[in-house]
Amino acid sequence: MLRLMSWGKIAPELLGIVALVLATTAKARAGEVGDWRLEILTEQGVPTETAALQKLRNGCQMTPERLKDAIAGLGADEFTSREQAQREILLMGKKALPGLRRLPPSDDPEVRVRLAEIERTLQIDERWAKEDLVREAVASLLRERLKERLGEPADPLYVELFHQPTASLAGGYRRLHLQADKGLTGLVSDGSLRLKGRHVEEGDQRLVLDAKTVVGKQEFPESFRIEVKLGGEAGGEGGYHVGVSVGNVRALFHPGYQKGEFRFERVDTHQHLTENSSMGFVPTVGKLRRMSIDVKRVAGGKVELDVVVTDGDKIFSAPKILEGSVIGKLDHISLDRSGRTGGDALFDDLVVDLGPR
Repeated sequence: MLRLMSWGKIAPELLGIVALVLATTAKARAGEVGDWRLEILTEQGVPTETAALQKLRNGCQMTPERLKDAIAGLGADEFTSREQAQREILLMGKKALPGLRRLPPSDDPEVRVRLAEIERTLQIDERWAKEDLVREAVASLLRERLKERLGEPADPLYVELFHQPTASLAGGYRRLHLQADKGLTGLVSDGSLRLKGRHVEEGDQRLVLDAKTVVGKQEFPESFRIEVKLGGEAGGEGGYHVGVSVGNVRALFHPGYQKGEFRFERVDTHQHLTENSSMGFVPTVGKLRRMSIDVKRVAGGKVELDVVVTDGDKIFSAPKILEGSVIGKLDHISLDRSGRTGGDALFDDLVVDLGPR
């Protein structure tokens, strides 16, 4: 035990620990890429020791008995027990939906509310919701630590949770780099990316992810999926927009403005490739919503983008097939803010799923 060791033995160990901490801090300040698996488990309050991960993985496996026990836990006397039961059902994933839908209405109002929230969350068309990322993080860490060889390979993922704050994006952010008109800035704070607003002039800001840094090749694969949360702050509604670019094409909407006014446009010229379309809901300022883009190369050198934006139970969909000469190489994607005065653009939880579609 430490208290029985002499100072002569303790000092080198402490110096080693201090050196390790300083080195780790220096790397973090330099923007070194962290392990998203450990980051998301820490964020969700999940212990990362191997035994704890094994226990959690067993609990994530959906069986009628486990689902029944978890549903019963939603009505527990202790608040923490009710919260844990809800998390367990969410971690079971969409496989739990049939069992939930067969349940008779509960006499407990809180159980009814929790079940409705669980079902609503699991029904949303998100390939990589937080619960799915937690399950994948647990499975991936255990495969790595226990050297497990499973029948199905893991989906290759790029995940950026924007956990590491930085006061400036001038030097990039981990694997992403900034492209912006002169004087336009951004930062990461409170767990979100912010591309700063309130410009006098028109301007673009883009935090860019290159294919080479993710897949080690000049372009992304034949098909892949992007998911991200995005939105914007109040001020100048209609004068700025937020979106995601794939190659030379941007999918965007206007926070707080006339049902979003979604469109596709070219990045290089801002030429509108579609007219503004109503999303069926006004994207409330200050609120992040999920955008997913399924990207697929199709016949004739064209590329299909299938964009879905969700706002609670409201879903907006916009598929578009683009000429290869318009979208260009699929060698980068980016998180974008464009326009004049207005609020900051906000982004969080970027996932690029490189597995087969």
